Amino acid sequence: MGSSSGSVPLKSVGGMVGIGGVDVLKFLRQLLEELRPMPDRLGGTMRMVSACLLIWIVVLTFRNPMADLGVLMVFVFLQRNKMMTRYVAVLAIVSLIFSSLWIFGIAYLSWNINWLRVLLWGGMFWINFYFMSRLPKVNLIFMLPIIFAAVFCFSFDQDPNPNYLISQLGWLWCAIGLAIMGSFLVEYFFGAPSALDLLRSQVRRGLDRIEIHCLKRAVGQLSPLELGVNTGVALDQAKMIQKFGGLTPLQRENCTRIVSALGEIDRVAFEGDLSIPPSASDRADWHHVSRHLDRLRKRLLQGEEWHRAQNEDGEIPNAHSFGNARLAEAMKELMDAEACLDSKGEGRGVPSKKMPEAPAPAERKDFTDAEFATRATIATMACYMFASMTDWSGIHTCMITCAVSAMNNVDSQVFKQRLRIIGASIGGLMGFLAIFLIPHMDNLMGVLLIMALGTGISAWVCMGRVKYSYIGVQMGVAVVMLIAQDPHATTEFTVIRDRLVGILVGLFAMRYAFIWWTPKYIRGIERASAPRLSPI
Repeated sequence: MGSSSGSVPLKSVGGMVGIGGVDVLKFLRQLLEELRPMPDRLGGTMRMVSACLLIWIVVLTFRNPMADLGVLMVFVFLQRNKMMTRYVAVLAIVSLIFSSLWIFGIAYLSWNINWLRVLLWGGMFWINFYFMSRLPKVNLIFMLPIIFAAVFCFSFDQDPNPNYLISQLGWLWCAIGLAIMGSFLVEYFFGAPSALDLLRSQVRRGLDRIEIHCLKRAVGQLSPLELGVNTGVALDQAKMIQKFGGLTPLQRENCTRIVSALGEIDRVAFEGDLSIPPSASDRADWHHVSRHLDRLRKRLLQGEEWHRAQNEDGEIPNAHSFGNARLAEAMKELMDAEACLDSKGEGRGVPSKKMPEAPAPAERKDFTDAEFATRATIATMACYMFASMTDWSGIHTCMITCAVSAMNNVDSQVFKQRLRIIGASIGGLMGFLAIFLIPHMDNLMGVLLIMALGTGISAWVCMGRVKYSYIGVQMGVAVVMLIAQDPHATTEFTVIRDRLVGILVGLFAMRYAFIWWTPKYIRGIERASAPRLSPI
């Protein structure tokens, strides 16, 4: 018996079950790996859910017309540590000031002149996109004005009333202020890890993974498909903590040397032909490195008392002669940095060969800043004109999609767009189920439970690995925008349709502007990672 012509063949090759060439079991294992508990993942989820419910109760009480904005901004403000939360809040306040000036200025200059208003909107988009590319570390300051303008330009076109404009801006300030206050209160009452605690946990997890890689390399079981340790995040965190006064320059230099040496050891572990069994000398080298990393981890976990006890017991590691020159150099740098730990700030220890303040390599850009701004502005204005000509203001998310997915590296941009559509689709499905259940609730508690469940699932994904956390952000934004569209629980399914159509239109416009139209970015260069420390 053969399968029908419309069915998808189910294959089993070497014990693997696949559909359409996709290993289903491997996909499920990866999915479970992404959803597994991590340090402070449950705590971060509880903080996000509590903040969303707190803000929504206040919004329902005072009937804020921008109900969804205050709640969804929780997914932007609440970061993984207190310092980043405050950093993002400061950026949001600065961007809100710029947004108000832009909106008032454009409204004043082009009150009854439609063509001038369109030109001014386009100029505002171009300037903000230009600085988003120029200053990627603070791109939130220039991204939020585009997002707010995407909402106000349609409101202004439909009802050019100065009193209404001022009222909407006032409610906008209330929504952002409420989101910031709610985020701070939740962090204060429920606790949140400090940036220094987060850095310590990141270094310890990195140590664990590198030790495992060394042991696997010693026995010839290290796979080239395994992911190496990304030390760039820890280095950026140490740099930011020093800027905010959490680390002294000497402490940050020592941390940088240790993390950089660990990253070099991990890179050396993946070098060469991993399919060839290691020689006896190589096995001895990697076993020695793994033992040293184990002692370093215990020292970082148990403090100087353990290190003193080890020295008193005479358990000082013997010197080892490495056959690999790069591995020997990395281990020498690591031991020199550990010697500085012994000095306790008294000036002893081996000084570093170079200061760690050397400028980091710039993110690879596929376009000049001006060309990037021009392409992104064309895509955004095309979405604006499409929504205006069709009189379909509900799809204003097309302009927001252009703003949040605009990156001057097309590989990273496409990856972020995929995460956005995946997260929005899952969040839309959750919102669809929520809107179906809300009419059957006879009190506010039932609606709050639905909101808590939707935001809880989204927050759990958001607090996972940084690479895929943006899916959780988009899930949370979709759920909140569907349930809390108005200052009451939403029961209209057209909201889901408009949001998904808007995202698809925005993705189509950005894909045409950056890829289908003169795709000069394809140069066969290695894929560049998304910018680190991007808060949204």
